Amino acid sequence: MTGDVSASSLGITLCHEHLLTRPPQWALEVDADLLLSDPDKAATELDTYAAAGGGALVEMTTTDYGRDAAALLGVAERSDVRVVAATGYQKGIYYPDGLHETPVEDLASRMVEDVSVGMDGTRARAGVIKFGTCRTDRIRDDEGAVLSAVASAHLASGAPISTHTQAGTLGDVQLERFVDAGVPPASVLIGHVDRNLDPGYLRAMAQGGAWLGFDHWTKSKYAEDDDRVAQVRGLLEAGHDRIMVSGDLGRPSYQLAHGGGPGFSGILETVRGRLGDEIADLVLVRNPARFFAFEPVEATS
Repeated sequence: MTGDVSASSLGITLCHEHLLTRPPQWALEVDADLLLSDPDKAATELDTYAAAGGGALVEMTTTDYGRDAAALLGVAERSDVRVVAATGYQKGIYYPDGLHETPVEDLASRMVEDVSVGMDGTRARAGVIKFGTCRTDRIRDDEGAVLSAVASAHLASGAPISTHTQAGTLGDVQLERFVDAGVPPASVLIGHVDRNLDPGYLRAMAQGGAWLGFDHWTKSKYAEDDDRVAQVRGLLEAGHDRIMVSGDLGRPSYQLAHGGGPGFSGILETVRGRLGDEIADLVLVRNPARFFAFEPVEATS
């Protein structure tokens, strides 16, 4: 956010996290634990992460989920951790009113501006484009339009695409549609796959050339870490190494600075302990450096 950096300087990187969020009010009335609104605590969480060896963090909060670029920039400027911010949209149920009426070209232009000029009137530029789906059976029509815009924005900016999948589903469909739109599969990271640890599903996406985000570590309500370890090792043994990890700790109850846990530092401890140093280095350091590297497009106006 604070400026371009070389991919090799990122160091240990969590590929899908949240520091500051403000979902729509209706969502907060259902679950108040979705709100992360304290920049001081966000900075403290980053400090603890840095002390554990963390070098970079990909902050995946988009405008429909309450992205505050100015506040996030302030947090990033206080930290030694490199914060990579996101443009795009979270998923259909959070879309703002009227988004479905916005031309695809206009949506894409907004995303390209976030990457090449700055987000929300700040100098902070996004480094990744987010796309998400909210159902488990199909991609909604409005999400399909956003997917087209995300594909166009990627082709215009070079920024990689990282996705949200509902309960780990439809990742294969997301990938197919992006490829049909001209996006190289190596530019797509399918998120939350460890909520759907079907070996055939995972290998099909890996064979298709996509990256896989095992980004719910420590969340036993979705899967046990033993199962994550088994699937990661199985993919690697089969020759599929496009894997990254994270915790998606988008709740105060998940972050140490808010009195919760395991915190970003706890994710690092878990991944290192369960996968071992060699695989941890691959999924935390080498692979993020490969995926998130791109040449930014300079603004023309």
